[in-house]
Amino acid sequence: MSNAIEYRRHIIKVMQSKDGWKARALRGSKIASDIVQEATKDAAIAAVKQILDDRATELRSSRGTDDYPCQQEVREALKQIRPSDSQRLMLEAHIAAADRVLTATQLALAAGYDDYVVANGQYGSLGRALAEEMEWEPAQRSDGSPIWTFALATDGSEQPTSEGAEIASHWRWRLRPEVAEAWMSIVASGGG
Repeated sequence: MSNAIEYRRHIIKVMQSKDGWKARALRGSKIASDIVQEATKDAAIAAVKQILDDRATELRSSRGTDDYPCQQEVREALKQIRPSDSQRLMLEAHIAAADRVLTATQLALAAGYDDYVVANGQYGSLGRALAEEMEWEPAQRSDGSPIWTFALATDGSEQPTSEGAEIASHWRWRLRPEVAEAWMSIVASGGG
């Protein structure tokens, strides 16, 4: 058995010591668990897995009635996935928008794209990375494929708009409050 194993998007590192085996979890370069010491390598790995499982259970218990992750879970996930510059621009424009509602075209313009199709791909990619990091499943199309942007936003088309009829007829995304709060927290701490 290797001295580094993957588990729940983490790497568990284990090493023998004079008193048995020590193990801890890392997520990228960040420490994700305390060091545990057990008599055997398998026991040390199992103890760290239990820490990670308990943490995931704790976060899931804070999810809302629609099973969407809480702000803390979203924050931790966003810190791990590190949005690209264009994704960051779209996210920040979405936060700054009235009622946090924007069309795909408006998101595209915020990132400097001429075409909403490119922006949909970028924002959808961010949504997918976020959903996968949180182990959360978004709504699906009729063909069963996930709509990844739902990890970031919900349908904002019910929101009245003072803009022209052309904009009012476009699909509008309402940024999830958990995403907005998580991102603003990251930026406030200097991590954005």
